[in-house]
Amino acid sequence: MIRALTCIGFFAALCCSTATGQNRVAVKSGHTFQDGIYLSLEDLQSDKPHFLMSTVELSAVVNENKHTVEVDWIRLKKGDTLRMDSIWGLCWRGRPYIRVSSDSTKRKLAIFTAFQTVGNICLFSYETEEERMVEIKAYFPDTGIPFRKGKIKNVDTVVRERMLRLATGEIIPLTQENLAIWVQDYPGAQQAVEELSPEKAQKTMPRIIVAYNEQNPFFLK
Repeated sequence: MIRALTCIGFFAALCCSTATGQNRVAVKSGHTFQDGIYLSLEDLQSDKPHFLMSTVELSAVVNENKHTVEVDWIRLKKGDTLRMDSIWGLCWRGRPYIRVSSDSTKRKLAIFTAFQTVGNICLFSYETEEERMVEIKAYFPDTGIPFRKGKIKNVDTVVRERMLRLATGEIIPLTQENLAIWVQDYPGAQQAVEELSPEKAQKTMPRIIVAYNEQNPFFLK
């Protein structure tokens, strides 16, 4: 009951807060960015793509379910092909996609993954492959007694969830501990995160981030 009241109190406090920075453009949930290619975090912070989408051509596959764009190449209509490692991200249909390093995704093509939450704290996720050793056994068919065992390499697909601080570009894993630190500047938010039960944490943390972003927006430069 205490956890529930703490979270309800936090969200109620957010709803009662007054907006600030009315003369500036605040990046909150639902904010749309200009479509284009962003070569740096600074480009996104000012919502000014280095190249508008209308000025480039690209070979890419969009996965709506995974919220990713897998890119083979991007080139200017009147110029050269862009190096993938020179691109910070892209925006398509108003939604930012950040490029995930090939070391993280274990993929040959460049993977751009969408921000699931946009604002002061942005959320995104990506798939990667994780190797682990699995023990296997061979059994005598008549007795069922193992006579040999060994370990083989097994590859699993895992999802990594990340938070990005839009003001600095810092990226860290989405965990209760990390989120509690990042929202400690807003009354009640840190306590609300820390008191979440493990079974509710993953579902509730994104909601807390959206509420936090509403009252602590990032303003375009």
